[in-house]
Amino acid sequence: MATKRYNPFAGFTENEDEAIATGIGARKVVAGEIPPITEIPIIDLADGFSSDLKKRKAVAKEIFTACSQIGFFYVKNHNVAPEVVEQAQQAGLRFFQALTHDQKMEYSMAKNKSEYYGYAPRAVKMPDGAIKRRMYETIHWGYDAQLDPEATGDWDSSYNFWPSDDVLPGFREVIGRYYTSVMALSRKLLKLFALSLELDEDYFDRFARHPGVKLALNYYEAAAPQNPEGSGIFAHSDLEVFTILCQDDVKSLEVLSNTGAWIPANPIPGTFVINVGDTLSMWTNGIFQSTIHRAYNIEGKTRLSIPFFFGADQDAVMETLPSCVSESNPAKFNGIQIGAYQKERLHLQYPEGKQEVAKANGVKAL
Repeated sequence: MATKRYNPFAGFTENEDEAIATGIGARKVVAGEIPPITEIPIIDLADGFSSDLKKRKAVAKEIFTACSQIGFFYVKNHNVAPEVVEQAQQAGLRFFQALTHDQKMEYSMAKNKSEYYGYAPRAVKMPDGAIKRRMYETIHWGYDAQLDPEATGDWDSSYNFWPSDDVLPGFREVIGRYYTSVMALSRKLLKLFALSLELDEDYFDRFARHPGVKLALNYYEAAAPQNPEGSGIFAHSDLEVFTILCQDDVKSLEVLSNTGAWIPANPIPGTFVINVGDTLSMWTNGIFQSTIHRAYNIEGKTRLSIPFFFGADQDAVMETLPSCVSESNPAKFNGIQIGAYQKERLHLQYPEGKQEVAKANGVKAL
């Protein structure tokens, strides 16, 4: 009998009412042979920047363990300067707190003619077919070759809406500096992921010449703690290859462990939280875990998070790595065209985006 694979374009798996809907199917917690995970590991990336391959491989081995067991880990000594992080956080708060609603709507993604980039307000009531409620404000920017230190060739990034200096002095410069720093970190992580899978260090580079990245500022208003109708984001997994998350000092993020318990991913000064996305999980045939997580209003405080979603080239076709397929782990997924897959999933969360964009990319309109 042929192995049944999951088709990302065909919808969710069976019994989705008993599971959490994600980009690679409705998922339940299934006990396995991995020991219970009770905390998220912290990985020191210092040796990941070493010229000594053995040291880089040692870091990659730690990354493999984290990705295969829980799909989340903190990184320290990541080469992103503390002042760059602090200034980006301050700029993010300025955008959401200093501008009026009408000013922010000038950058609405509903006005964007090509992509799911721009501003989206808090949406308690979503259209039919969309993913529950979006209980936070957000603004997104996509790939910009001018902010990529390893860019190859020109790239039209006119889909990125930036407030002018007349509106928010220095905002674009500060956020751009942060973008450049985490883009450099992303490319380093891509190499370490390759080493962790015992591939050539540059293996994934061919799929990330103009990667489908998204820098987001997410603003959660203060609300009563533990209020399910308050400020937060429901349980989900990320679509892309991986995510670099910058947190402020507010406790909110929780990760679903292999026991079904929610593990806190509380802010740790000087670190980022890294998590595997659906794309990398499919690429590795499920060996790397794209873990379900949520942001839940624990403290009742205003919160700003800055996730940087790193994806593959939008025209890349991703097939499961042959080295990740075996008799004990047969192929689970069909090949996918990255851009079409991501646009289908994004429309569920951001219906402000243009449906005709999804249609043009061969995605069924919702």
